[in-house]
Amino acid sequence: MKPDWWPGEDHATFTEWALSQGVVTNGVTPARFSGRGLGMITTRNITSGETLLRVPVNVMLTADHIPSSFIEKFPEDIGVQTLFAAFLTHGTTEYLAEYEPWRKCWPSRRDFEDGMPILWPAALGGPKWPGNGDDDDAQQDQAGGLPNSLPPCISGLWNSFQKTPTKEYETYHQNLLAQQVQRLRKAWTDVVSVFPDTDWNTFSYHWLIVNTRSFYWVGPDQDTPEDRNDAMALVPFADYFNHSDVACDVEFDDDGYLFRASKNYEPGEEVFMSYGSHPNDFLFAEYGFFLDENGSDTVYLDDIIFRDINRPQLRDELWENQYYGNYQVTLHGACYRTEVAACLKYMNEEDWRNHVLEGSSQGLDENKSEATIKDWIQNYAMEAEMAIATLQAAMETNTVVREHRSKAEMLLRRWQQIKDLCGHAAQAVSV
Repeated sequence: MKPDWWPGEDHATFTEWALSQGVVTNGVTPARFSGRGLGMITTRNITSGETLLRVPVNVMLTADHIPSSFIEKFPEDIGVQTLFAAFLTHGTTEYLAEYEPWRKCWPSRRDFEDGMPILWPAALGGPKWPGNGDDDDAQQDQAGGLPNSLPPCISGLWNSFQKTPTKEYETYHQNLLAQQVQRLRKAWTDVVSVFPDTDWNTFSYHWLIVNTRSFYWVGPDQDTPEDRNDAMALVPFADYFNHSDVACDVEFDDDGYLFRASKNYEPGEEVFMSYGSHPNDFLFAEYGFFLDENGSDTVYLDDIIFRDINRPQLRDELWENQYYGNYQVTLHGACYRTEVAACLKYMNEEDWRNHVLEGSSQGLDENKSEATIKDWIQNYAMEAEMAIATLQAAMETNTVVREHRSKAEMLLRRWQQIKDLCGHAAQAVSV
């Protein structure tokens, strides 16, 4: 009799294939968790520091494993993620057959459509894609969807106010969907220039497979690339690990990947790895999930602050002193950059510069700073309240939203998290 967590025949076959290729498991196995898909669990007592999994480089999919005859079809500056997706779409049957047991265990395109905003209909804030239901989306828009329903860190849009123009600066955890769309559009343009008959659904699916399942990898004698998206590999079996801040220890070298236990485990416990210290909006946009509890969760006040600090001269002060943008708020309050921006609301510019550059307290008023920051946080909380009320009403009355109820429920949970985060942050500011 199979245990309740048994993942199914395809995963059992893949496990046998992985072991035959040199993957070494030590007390862990893939498992199915009710309501949330697949992961990795322990099959015995495990002691902290024990090796859980080894994946040799010969079984990984790296750029070195793609035939040179295929790579030569593309320009030298082709992105690695694009190259992988193109190979999975157009590689010869002979080469791809080697990975078939693994590929059968990947999530389906439908799985991505359910959770990832980049494939959501335009009526729920998703982008429009070539051959991907543009006509249907236009009809849905006319029927009254909620195109601004995604959180601002993902969409870059607000419902409660209009953004003001700002200088361009790097925002790694903001404007996430636009950045993701730009990368996929570039990949699509590059691949159809070589394979004009590429099917959009197939290629975009493989691009998302690479995007969600790749591991950081720099091969032997390779320089670290400027773009982290060019330092990647697909690592079979290791891609069963789900994300958590409480994770196993991971390392790689020229021989492959190694995973060790970071604590003691009893049989049947899930083992996680960390995808990085990312806020929930990033996890939502990049992977199609977010955590109920996330110590790295963050929202950004940039648009709210720039709307409030709207004099060009004051914004120039922020820019010239390297405090322009990326104003984070967590459960524990606001970051120092936010505190610095708040001081600029009431201090004269000379006092503010002395405060920033020399630590002077001349003109500093902590009560005014706290009041300013709380007001900014409250603006974000009001945005969350508006989104929650709109979603709740639409789930009852809007035909388009009701057709995508699971997506709307996902949005509702995220917006409630944001509202709660703002509440805790506002309390922490005055402690």
